[in-house]
Amino acid sequence: MSQPTTLTDLTYLRNLTGNETVKIAKYIRMFLTGAPISLSQMELYTLSKDWNGVKDTAHSLKPQLGYFGAKNSEQMLKEIEQIAGEQRELETLSSRITALRSQFDQISSELEVALKELGV
Repeated sequence: MSQPTTLTDLTYLRNLTGNETVKIAKYIRMFLTGAPISLSQMELYTLSKDWNGVKDTAHSLKPQLGYFGAKNSEQMLKEIEQIAGEQRELETLSSRITALRSQFDQISSELEVALKELGV
């Protein structure tokens, strides 16, 4: 039986914070609070065909995923940002955002576990 693949790697965040658990926990909590709002905004922008809104929200969420080593999700956001910015393949945006939300659910679960392990 193979190990489930994790989507996060907190190495960068640990280096950024000097491995201070309180700071690490703060970044995780900020992400867990803000990222769901950003994802919902992207979904609403897609429904209303506000491509600049999709592009700007994807752009602002991208570096946050980088803090947690979620490179695949970061790449997905880059593609979403590019599609919305260039307004091409717009019919794929909804399914891409749905796939991103699925990854985000796993990332959130992993970060919740990390928070518990930090004990702060």
